[in-house]
Amino acid sequence: MNELPIILLSPLIGGALAWLIRVKGIREAIGVVSSAIPLYFLIKLYPALEGEPIRYSLNVGGFELTLALSHISWIFAMIAAVVGLSAVLGLVSTAKDSNEWLFALMSLAGALGVFLANDFVVFFLSWEIMTFASFMMVFKYNRHASLKYFVLSIAGAYAMLLAIGIIYAKTGSLSFPEISAIFRQDAMMGMMGGGGVFTKTETLLIYALFLVAFGVKAGMFPLHVWAPDAYSETNQSYTAMFSGVLSKTGVYGFFLLYLLMYGKLAITLGNVRSAPTFGYIIAFLGGLTIMVGGILAALQEDIRKLFAYSSISQIGYILIGLGIGTPLGIAAATYHAISHALFKGLFFLIVATIIYRTGKTEFKDYGGLAEKMPITFAMAFVAILSLAGIPPMAGFASKWLIFEAVISRNLPILGAMVFFGSAIGFVYLIRFTYAVWFGQRPSDLEDVKDAPLPLAIGMGILAILNVIFGVAPGLVARELNKLFSNPPIGGTIWELDLGFGRYNGLLLSIWLVIGLIIAAILYFMGAGVRKVPVTDTYQSGNPVTMEYNLTIRRNFFLPLKEAMAFWLKMSFDRLYHDIWKAIEELADLARSYVYNGNIQAYAWYLAIILLILVAMGV
Repeated sequence: MNELPIILLSPLIGGALAWLIRVKGIREAIGVVSSAIPLYFLIKLYPALEGEPIRYSLNVGGFELTLALSHISWIFAMIAAVVGLSAVLGLVSTAKDSNEWLFALMSLAGALGVFLANDFVVFFLSWEIMTFASFMMVFKYNRHASLKYFVLSIAGAYAMLLAIGIIYAKTGSLSFPEISAIFRQDAMMGMMGGGGVFTKTETLLIYALFLVAFGVKAGMFPLHVWAPDAYSETNQSYTAMFSGVLSKTGVYGFFLLYLLMYGKLAITLGNVRSAPTFGYIIAFLGGLTIMVGGILAALQEDIRKLFAYSSISQIGYILIGLGIGTPLGIAAATYHAISHALFKGLFFLIVATIIYRTGKTEFKDYGGLAEKMPITFAMAFVAILSLAGIPPMAGFASKWLIFEAVISRNLPILGAMVFFGSAIGFVYLIRFTYAVWFGQRPSDLEDVKDAPLPLAIGMGILAILNVIFGVAPGLVARELNKLFSNPPIGGTIWELDLGFGRYNGLLLSIWLVIGLIIAAILYFMGAGVRKVPVTDTYQSGNPVTMEYNLTIRRNFFLPLKEAMAFWLKMSFDRLYHDIWKAIEELADLARSYVYNGNIQAYAWYLAIILLILVAMGV
């Protein structure tokens, strides 16, 4: 029995059954079991990955549909399975009807199909299933946000379809191994000064089209404008999957671009400093994604929007690692894809819990929740440390590898962008920490309860993995090294050794525990503590007035917003809206001339078409 179809179809079948049965309790059980099946079989198939990739083929209408499980696809499929299961556990508490179960599990099946695809037919069909299902999840909550997501997704899908069409026209194949072999042959011919199957123009066009297609789904700047609204205007338990899994399909697309076209693109475009030009473009756009996403995250008053922009920002780290193009850079990008899925999936489950228990979304309505929601606060503490890149969490290990990959290639601009992203991450996380969990608690939150059991289990799975992959980073490095003939990361299960830098997760954990014990002793011995009233404000050099009253929970970064007012006016969201409006007006004008109600004009149209067909010999 081949398990790959089961991995792919079990969430799809489970979603359909949950939608049909519509019995509370049974519906949830079906959803959880069907999302756990892929994880079970992926773990079961792991020992078989030591040999050739596991394959499954099916001939449909003259096309051979193929699935394949290799080390890289197994890593991404595991991301989908783990985060998907955690998100589904969250849906047990937060899902409002059977439609959400249908489309949530359908999108999980689509993502798994993208990761397991071994040809462009399966890849594109899975991509569209995933897009449709996620669109329906957003549509249920906010039609405007879903329309924006739909339009950008359609643009990306058409770009991908056009690129696939060019490849098929030139190669006659849709199989990844065959296409990769042709591009490698082209690259070798280019090195020897000869021609090839693809011209330089065709190669650049395919690259640009895939850049758009995968950039949209990943949320890469400037194609990110759909993500903040889509992430925030849907079920937040599902957003854990949206951000943690679906965005990784875009990242995986860039991996696929490397696997298929690396040599051809490198020969065609050359290098920028020590990185391939095509990769440096991806990395530079990733750096801009870090900066734009981080700044806009800091300016949000809604916690959903904060983590939506934060998720966009963190994707930029992955793109920088990939763009560098070295084995260390690619390994670092893969590590951060794992850690981002874990800590960002955890954050959105935390947000889902907070909103589920309080019904509120803005900072001004929170405060003092650590006492009322200790389990959720403990999960938030893990997520905060991991996103901020503080040891011994997974986020530190992956960001450290990205820093080292950038430094080792002497790329100062990218290094500055990565450093800026880490700094701005601290800024908005400090606000989330103090505004939500500490300070005076509003009177209407006195009866707030902690996370329901399913949500707590979902958060616990992701939190534990954040700790394990930080304390024992060698567990991840061991799998990443299998992707390369010359492993870029040395060390033990506890230590990462790059030859020019080391990170020991266990040692840092021990020192952290010692430091916490010393701090606790000093605290209980009566260290001086100054009580700060909640009404304490700061004015950032402005006159002290009620109109300019800044607190941790209200207008905290208003001075930053004022300082950046000129740059904040430059909105790609507004630009795309204006372009779309101009296209709509142009189309309406063309329609008024073409469909003018004149029978004679229609007869002329028919005559012209017939003449064209005759000229073509049809």
